[in-house]
Amino acid sequence: MARQSKKIAKKIQPKKKAESENKQPVKEKVGKDYLLIIVLALTIVFLIVGWSNFTALNRGLYIALLVSLSTTYARRHYNFTETQDIWIERTGVVAMGCALVLFAFVVYQQYFA
Repeated sequence: MARQSKKIAKKIQPKKKAESENKQPVKEKVGKDYLLIIVLALTIVFLIVGWSNFTALNRGLYIALLVSLSTTYARRHYNFTETQDIWIERTGVVAMGCALVLFAFVVYQQYFA
């Protein structure tokens, strides 16, 4: 019995290895990102509607936020090369950092200064 189970195990194991070698790694599917699209659309609407009422700092804040959200969407849905992906990621992080700094400055200016 033990010999037969060893023979069966030897016959089964090479098949599993051959099957796994032929399979390519499955890329994770990305969702539709409806929330991201809605936030992008709202940001664009706020920029268009409130352009005349915004100060230069508010305009910069919304533009930086729009750039950050756009790069996030682009990274999720488009295939870039490795170097392009690095640059797009860095651009998004810098834009988000600028948006946060501008937001803090606008809040300070409106409520504390």
